[in-house]
Amino acid sequence: MTLPCPDWFTKAQARAAAMPPLADDRRWRAFNDPEYTCPCCGLKTPGLQDIAYDHPDAWPHGAHADQDEVIWQVGRDRLTSDLCRLKDAYFIRATLPMPLQGSDELFAYGPWARIAPEAFAAYADPQAPFDGCQAVLANALPGTPPMRPVACAVMPSQPGTRPLLFAHDGPLRSGQEEGISFDAILALYAAAGQDYRGHLGEKT
Repeated sequence: MTLPCPDWFTKAQARAAAMPPLADDRRWRAFNDPEYTCPCCGLKTPGLQDIAYDHPDAWPHGAHADQDEVIWQVGRDRLTSDLCRLKDAYFIRATLPMPLQGSDELFAYGPWARIAPEAFAAYADPQAPFDGCQAVLANALPGTPPMRPVACAVMPSQPGTRPLLFAHDGPLRSGQEEGISFDAILALYAAAGQDYRGHLGEKT
């Protein structure tokens, strides 16, 4: 998958794609086969999916998905599927991609990022140019140090898609540089409440 991204991430994608092919792992083939069902329980597997976040962690009013309104407003606080204002803080929903080891595909988180008010105004205005900005991750992703801000660069993506996040350092930057394994992704799904690991058979 080709994305507008920094040169270091393009190189990381190439390195990940050159690793032993994930297609040789029959668990991966089963995971992505729409006809596959677990022989012991009939569980169907969804294929590779992003791990998305409904709202910034600081949002105190509950999940947007539980509301009927496209725009959910509580006083001055305001949340849509892509934009959020909480008191004097401004957030956008983005995509943080990671190369998938042994494949040219990408795994992604769908977190929120806090950005400066002027960057938010440019991003929210379809008539204004948005060339990217600096941000702080607004969700605690698996493997990130608790209570430690994660600085990221925001880059505009393809038209009609959310902007991209690239971490400056820490575990997320390492994951974006080194790629993520299928086993690590299965562990993330398990931590999120859906454990497929006992339903895919043996690795080879």
